[in-house]
Amino acid sequence: MIEFNIKIIVAIVICSFHLGYAQNEKNNCKNDILAYLDSMERMLSPKENQVYYMKYSTKTDFHDSQNIPSSATTSEMLLSENKILLDDENMKIFGDNTDVFVVLPKIGKIYWNNSDPRLFLESNSQKKFLEIERTLLSTAIQINCSTKKETQYISIVPSEGFKTKSGLKRQVLKYNLASKQIISVENLFTDKSKIKKQVVLYEVIDYKSNKRVKKPLEYIFDRTALKVAYKNFEIIDNRKIK
Repeated sequence: MIEFNIKIIVAIVICSFHLGYAQNEKNNCKNDILAYLDSMERMLSPKENQVYYMKYSTKTDFHDSQNIPSSATTSEMLLSENKILLDDENMKIFGDNTDVFVVLPKIGKIYWNNSDPRLFLESNSQKKFLEIERTLLSTAIQINCSTKKETQYISIVPSEGFKTKSGLKRQVLKYNLASKQIISVENLFTDKSKIKKQVVLYEVIDYKSNKRVKKPLEYIFDRTALKVAYKNFEIIDNRKIK
């Protein structure tokens, strides 16, 4: 559960910051982004009756030595105070504070788990992510900022220590000055990582969505039977009776 929780926080944290610094000034870049991370720690989770909706695509290229073809997915996410939906062609996740279903369409399996109460809280994993980002920025050996028309580019080169631990050798943020939102995030990795490059492109970011997040049982079952879309799927019930 921690893996996709962090994925959600990444999406929320990097999608909407407003930068107001002079170009090509490393300290201003770093200080403004650090200040933004401080402010995000107070608003990571939706409040009551608030729904976040995001649609984004991810393209991953692997190093030649891995002999793995590039992959591309388009994902949609709905997040409310106590419900979540994450949907792409490889995996679907439906959760609330009682149940979490992980659906794997390509192999016809549904995993039914107890929910983790940390999923909808500012948990240690979220705080840990922010600390990792702060470490990246505060120890970076180079931060360059440049502007072309309405697009701003922020390039971050991590320290040798950070690069050794994470495999990240450069991160490039692409920011739209008119909409005040991140357009894309590109991560480049060293040869020691399986992944060579991963790019996340944000298509829709809506923090005041009118969409509704249903209870996870409503996505899986029609009363007591599986919905038609999952008719022949196998359910693996990993719930622990409390």
